[in-house]
Amino acid sequence: MDVCTSPTAQETEEFPPPPTRRPGMVRVWRKRIGDDRAQLARYWPVIQNLVSQELRVRYQRSALGFFWTLLNPLLMMTVLSIFFSAMSPGTKNFPVFVFAGMVPWGFLSGSINECALCIIQNEGLIRKIYLPKLVFPISRLLINLVTMALSLAVMFLLLFPLGARPSLPMLLLPLALVLFMAFAAGLSLLVATVNTFFRDCGHLVAVLLQAWYFATPIVYRAEEVFPARSMWMFRVNPAYYFIELFHALIYHGQWPALSTWLLSFAIATASLGIGYAAFKSQEDKMVFRL
Repeated sequence: MDVCTSPTAQETEEFPPPPTRRPGMVRVWRKRIGDDRAQLARYWPVIQNLVSQELRVRYQRSALGFFWTLLNPLLMMTVLSIFFSAMSPGTKNFPVFVFAGMVPWGFLSGSINECALCIIQNEGLIRKIYLPKLVFPISRLLINLVTMALSLAVMFLLLFPLGARPSLPMLLLPLALVLFMAFAAGLSLLVATVNTFFRDCGHLVAVLLQAWYFATPIVYRAEEVFPARSMWMFRVNPAYYFIELFHALIYHGQWPALSTWLLSFAIATASLGIGYAAFKSQEDKMVFRL
């Protein structure tokens, strides 16, 4: 007896169903960014509480309290001006030159150092309740942002006593700050990720930041200390272009070159993209390494 195959079975055999299409990487990361934006908006009160609590605890038992946030950059500027002014004898208003580079560097250094430990230090909170892990590095970045904003306010108050003058190019200072914050955020997220899995990274970061500080022309002018043939060493330093932006806007009172803006934008975008991708790709595994 012949068994007839149904038309439906024949069609299914001859024409298999099309393979399911996987969402593209762009769509996946776009969804992740959208989800993170929604979660950060939902947990924004938690971030505010972490920032305000840290700022209160940091100076609660000192006599001057929160004024140390203002005095620290002033004292550091004074010390650096005394010891490093001889390296740049042709630099007028040397304290302004130092201040213009030291304030943003303080934000970068503080953000990276603190974000390296932010996941580990909040182990108890992470294990008890659910919080987006981005909350912790973002809160550390905001704490250092408050400190930098106050330091910049002090710097502008001292421009006239130190012999400098406000200029029209300073109107672009917010743009330079946004690019520098993106650059610092990317590095901070990358270091927070690596240090959660390899604890030696936190100790190594402090040493590398110290070396990076002296390799960046913050307390000296590169063209006065090094010959022209050695300037390539600064051009491979990603922080060099951001410090040059601040020096041009604040110290020189000049419009930075377009190439400096474009390189700063490219470096900031790459840093933020790499840092965010590294953090999100390992976010779910962090709790198992605490």
